[in-house]
Amino acid sequence: MLTLFARFISFAFNPYFLILPIPYLLVMRETGDPVYAFKWTLFTLTFLGAIGLSVFLAVRKGYFTDLDISQREQRPLFFSLLAFFAVIYLIALFYFQGPLVLFIALAGIFFSLMVFSFVNTRIKASVHVASITALIFAFSLLYNGIFLLLLFLIPLIGWSRVKIHRHSKNEVLIGAILGILIPLVMFLIFKVLLQISLSL
Repeated sequence: MLTLFARFISFAFNPYFLILPIPYLLVMRETGDPVYAFKWTLFTLTFLGAIGLSVFLAVRKGYFTDLDISQREQRPLFFSLLAFFAVIYLIALFYFQGPLVLFIALAGIFFSLMVFSFVNTRIKASVHVASITALIFAFSLLYNGIFLLLLFLIPLIGWSRVKIHRHSKNEVLIGAILGILIPLVMFLIFKVLLQISLSL
């Protein structure tokens, strides 16, 4: 029974699902225009759909053993795939003059890919736990801490990943630490850049 519940939690809080409403929330917060936010959400979901389809096909072809990319040796290919689509998305943002907040979010994704690529050479950190932790802390910084009420999700998802044998406790812990550090570093970098730009 507990294993079934753990599988449900792991599936329900898949990073791929969690990221779906993020473009709307970010653009809506920046512009206050629901139509504009919805347009850029659809634009972003097109790329997310392409990533999801690519991963699915890679599993079918045997490049990945499963949709979670559970094998650490397979993750560099997955990170390269994400980087490829991120570059195309960046070009499209420039071409269509996308909202600034999406450029900032994309910078965070590039930074995360670099960090995870390095960490992956040592240990298979939990992307599930890192993703939910990063989202909670990032949106807490944006919305003055109200998202900290969701902190209970971090140990719950960590427990589920260990319970279904996708990660060890250390891998979950490292995922949580990265999920805290990455948005904090990005926040501090952009805060410094903003202060520099205002002083010029």
